Amino acid sequence: MRPSRSRLVPLLTRALAIPALALTSLVAVGATPAQAACSDVDVVFARGTGETPGLGVLGRPLVSGLQSQLSGYSVSSYAVDYAANSSQTSAGPGATDMSSHISSVAASCPGTRFVIGGYSQGGTVTDIAIGIRTGVTTGTPIPSALSGRVAAVVVFGNPLGASGRTIATASTVYGPKSRDYCNVSDSICGRQGSNPAGEGSGGHLSYQTNGSVTQAVGFAAGLVRTGGSGGTPTPTPTTCVTASTLSHVAADRAVSLYGRAYARGSRDALGLTSSYNVVSLRESGTDSWDLVSSC
Repeated sequence: MRPSRSRLVPLLTRALAIPALALTSLVAVGATPAQAACSDVDVVFARGTGETPGLGVLGRPLVSGLQSQLSGYSVSSYAVDYAANSSQTSAGPGATDMSSHISSVAASCPGTRFVIGGYSQGGTVTDIAIGIRTGVTTGTPIPSALSGRVAAVVVFGNPLGASGRTIATASTVYGPKSRDYCNVSDSICGRQGSNPAGEGSGGHLSYQTNGSVTQAVGFAAGLVRTGGSGGTPTPTPTTCVTASTLSHVAADRAVSLYGRAYARGSRDALGLTSSYNVVSLRESGTDSWDLVSSC
């Protein structure tokens, strides 16, 4: 006996509802781990120019080294999503992505701290993300309220060094918890040989093999264990001077080249070197000044 049409419709309705309910249950179950996946430490790293997407040749050993040294801590990682193009213009968007990721994770995971950094152009990404002006491109920096959540900053072959600066000298907030690794033969970062503990041999491609990553792992792990800076530090008062570009050059706050003045360190263009051209400069680090609208 065939079921009547009036009985068939409810049967079909119940049958179709079963997969839908099962799918709903699966989605709900699957959402729980994602919501609970908050690590103790999140390593956010920007690869170098021309590297394939991912953590890159230095980011991978940095993450694995921290996972090994920080026993008892859960360590996750995030590869900054940016083009890493040869023109260096992708550094700004990369900084925005780094900042956005940190803001998102910090909001969802109040206990997570961050170790951030990059290699080569990834160093510029990091510079911009922590609020250092580079003159190459711009991006959105990490909100100042989250600076205390960043336990350590490590960069390799950072182009900032070509202007005679490091994160330690250019940032009063992040400087105390930063390390710039620059090999003595690396022209990209100014050949500073600034690696602690006497390392730094080789050029721009030697960081993977000369002990720099091992040093960075030890430095960052130590700050994670001790709580880093212990919160948002009180910014050091900075000097701001309003004067003519001629006076700035005379006081060594700026340099003059072919009749035009440039801020020392940041290389911000100030216009004509003249006693009539008045601009404001704010000290941003040792021997480094930034052009500002007013003091």
